[in-house]
Amino acid sequence: MWEDPIVREVRNIRREIEAECENDFDRILAQAVKIQERYKDKIVSRPSHSIEDREPVGADRV
Repeated sequence: MWEDPIVREVRNIRREIEAECENDFDRILAQAVKIQERYKDKIVSRPSHSIEDREPVGADRV
């Protein structure tokens, strides 16, 4: 069976992080937050598009 090398790499890194944090989710989350803070100028986020923000379909035809 074919194995995606990128998926394998991501899974290996995830396992390394889990081992470093002794599988403690709070520590994993704290580490992720630190990394996000360090690279906040490189993190891209999309604006949220909630249903309330959308115009009804066909609203421009009325």
